[in-house]
Amino acid sequence: MILGTNLRLLCDGVGSISELCRTIGVNRTQFNRYLTGTAFPRPDVLFRICHHFGVDANILLRPLDQTPPPDLVSEARLHGLPLSGVHRPFDHYMLPDGMYRYWRKSFRQPNRAYQGMAQIRTFGETKLWKGYDIHDAATRPGTRRFSRSTSYDGMLIQQFDGFALMSRTPYNDLMNVTFFEYGLDALPDYYSGISFVTRRRLPEANRLTAIVMQRLPTDCSAWLGWARVCGSLTLDSLPSVILGALTRIPDRI
Repeated sequence: MILGTNLRLLCDGVGSISELCRTIGVNRTQFNRYLTGTAFPRPDVLFRICHHFGVDANILLRPLDQTPPPDLVSEARLHGLPLSGVHRPFDHYMLPDGMYRYWRKSFRQPNRAYQGMAQIRTFGETKLWKGYDIHDAATRPGTRRFSRSTSYDGMLIQQFDGFALMSRTPYNDLMNVTFFEYGLDALPDYYSGISFVTRRRLPEANRLTAIVMQRLPTDCSAWLGWARVCGSLTLDSLPSVILGALTRIPDRI
């Protein structure tokens, strides 16, 4: 019953439970079972719930008033990571919280690009990033729904003429260091930049690529449509403005 009680407290400030379920990808009927304590979520579902509310798996074991919130700022300071808000306050109106999609050239296939989705949210004084790349190799043959995905967790740092992003995958030591500047060819909802992956030089792979990000409107149904077309794309299938931005950096740097 602890989980159900904690979920009901977390949902007190939520306007629509149905919209919440769509956002975190949980069946509404099943979510009601979590609320009443008659069922427990699978680990992947629990992860999405915790990530959405900014809590950890202790919501299964302890009441919320006995569970300290994760101190992301202190944890990042412990590891020596610079944070937005520590040296320069973040201009949130320039990069609002919400859903984004992005395009970047493939690090291994110069004639292809990746389209991914990302969520940006503010926790305290810290601006957080959660991004996903969808890869060609499907875990279930003949489908794209079960394609292998890579997630990236990161922090955004305010700079004078843009913002930097430091992100990494949860299962290895590789990091991505990305810089975005505001705007792309007078398009205010777009951000253009460069992304660098921290690994040794490989003859068959690049370490630096251009990247473009677009702020998406608040429309869950539209998000689902964009998510379905995420993954590896040929360069000639990209909109001309995106292709032009991605080809400004030569291959094999």
